[in-house]
Amino acid sequence: MIEFTPEGAYANAALSPLEQQAVKWLDGFYQLEHLLCTRMWAMKLTPEASAEVKFASLVHDAERFFPGGPPSTPGNGFDDPDYLFAHSTRSANIVEEWLRARTPAPEDNFIRRVRHLILRHEIGGGWEADFVQAADSLSFLDSLDWITVDWVKNGYYTIAGAREKLDYTVERIRPSNAIAAALPLYESAVCALDAAHESGHDLKKRREIAGSRRYLLGLGKVN
Repeated sequence: MIEFTPEGAYANAALSPLEQQAVKWLDGFYQLEHLLCTRMWAMKLTPEASAEVKFASLVHDAERFFPGGPPSTPGNGFDDPDYLFAHSTRSANIVEEWLRARTPAPEDNFIRRVRHLILRHEIGGGWEADFVQAADSLSFLDSLDWITVDWVKNGYYTIAGAREKLDYTVERIRPSNAIAAALPLYESAVCALDAAHESGHDLKKRREIAGSRRYLLGLGKVN
């Protein structure tokens, strides 16, 4: 069953000043909740997560907020390297440009490390990148279960086609603690997807909530 995220669900996220700026930058992006949830999962999976891991987790899909990128519903399978590399590279470029435009800009080593992790967020490689990838996967199952239902209801995929995304999301996870955390989330997402045609949820409202900084951080309504 699709659940609507409570208002202020990420109010206690303890975002750094730079992370707060990034969330404001991406306000209105329908995957903003997914990004906040990815950061949360990165910290759960590895409590010693570096600032670079947390920040990369928070912005890894940034390119999808800006026109001109590869389609977010690829037609050649969810493991299509052409799509994955194009998406990751464009996100890394956009985030690096944004970071270097800050005043003062973060240290160069921080920027380079964040870029490295964003480039690897779909494929992993090295323990930090593996955890970013795993956190991304867990967050998709946890916070974007509604989007596969939306794909089906809008005719982008059949239920079986959307199920491939859920399967791929779990199958790519490497850390054992992340695999254990993924299984109940996967089962819940599959149940929601299987009932897609019977779903009466307001998915337009769900998408709006998923992109609202004020709602997710519990900042109150705009006057």
